[in-house]
Amino acid sequence: MKENAQLHLIRQLHSLLRSGLSLLDAIQLMGLSNIQKSLANGNSLSYSFSKIGFHPFCVNLIQTGEATGDLVDSLSQAAIYLDKQIKLQKKIKKALSYPCIVLGVSVLVLIAMFQWVIPSFESMFANFQAELPWSTRLLINASHWVQNYFLYLAMAILCLMVSFKLIWKKHSQTQQAVDLLLLKLPIFGQIRKSSLLIQWSRNISLLTSRGVPILEALKQTALHSNDWISFKFCAQINVSLAQGWSLSESIGQASEQSLLTHKEQIQLIKVGEASGDLPQMLANIANQEEDHLDHLIDQLAQSIEPCLMLIMGLIIGCLVISLYLPIFEMGQIL
Repeated sequence: MKENAQLHLIRQLHSLLRSGLSLLDAIQLMGLSNIQKSLANGNSLSYSFSKIGFHPFCVNLIQTGEATGDLVDSLSQAAIYLDKQIKLQKKIKKALSYPCIVLGVSVLVLIAMFQWVIPSFESMFANFQAELPWSTRLLINASHWVQNYFLYLAMAILCLMVSFKLIWKKHSQTQQAVDLLLLKLPIFGQIRKSSLLIQWSRNISLLTSRGVPILEALKQTALHSNDWISFKFCAQINVSLAQGWSLSESIGQASEQSLLTHKEQIQLIKVGEASGDLPQMLANIANQEEDHLDHLIDQLAQSIEPCLMLIMGLIIGCLVISLYLPIFEMGQIL
C-alpha cells in the first residue's frame, strides 16, 4: 500500500475513533472488509495493518498504542510520521528531478544527432574535395560507432543494471559500500545525510514520547531504517548505551559516518537527557535539519542549473562548430 493511501486511511480512522465510534464500527464504516474480518477473528489492529502492507514503523506505533490503551493518540502520531515522510520524499525528488530530466533530454538529443543529423552532413561532406577538419572527422567516426554499436551498448547497460540489482539484493556488502559512497558525494551526500538524520531523530522522538525505552527505540529504528548508515549508527549507539554511557556520550563515540556530527545537536540531546525532555529535543533537531535540507535543495537548484546549461551549451557548441567548420572553410576557398 502506498504511503499516501496509508496516510488517508489512518487520518480517517483517527477522526472516527476520536468522534467516539468503536474500532469495529469505524472499520465497518470505512468499508475495510479485510481488516474487519481480521479483527473479528481476534487479531489486533496492528497485526491487521501489517498484513495489508502498512509501514512497519507505523505498525509499531499502533502496537504501542494498543498496549498502553491510547490508540487514538498513536494513530495521530502515525499520521504525523507518514505526513513528514511523504513531504521529505517530495523534497528529495524535487532536488533530483531537474538534473535527471535535463540529463535524460541531453542524452536523447545526442543520440538523435548521432543517428540522423550527423549522417546527413556526412553525405554532404562526401562531395567536398578537401580534407575535413579533425574535429569533424572525429564526430563522424563517433556517429558511425553509435549507429553500429548503440544497440549492443544499450543491451550491455541493461544487463549491468539487472546484474547490479541481483547483486544488491543478495550481498549486503554491496549495499553498505553503495550507501557509504552516496553519503560522500558532494551536495547529494549532504542531502542524503540530512534526510537520514531527520528520519532517525523523528523516529526516536516518536517512540520515546510513547514510552518506549531508548534501547528498544534504537532497535526498531535500525530495523526499519532501510539504510546501512542509519543501521550501523543505531547499533554503535546501542552498544555504548548497554555499557552505561548516556545517549549524547554514545553519539560522540560513534564512527566518522555518524549522522549527528554538530556539537549543537549533541548539546541539545544532552540538555534533553538532563531535563527529561529528550523526545522534544529530538523533534527540534528534526525540524532544524528540515530547514537545513530546504537550504541544501535550494542551493542545489541554484548551482546545478547554470552548470548543466553551461555543459549543454559547450556540447552543442562543439557539435555545431564541428559540423559547420568544413562549410566555412569551403566558403573561404570559393
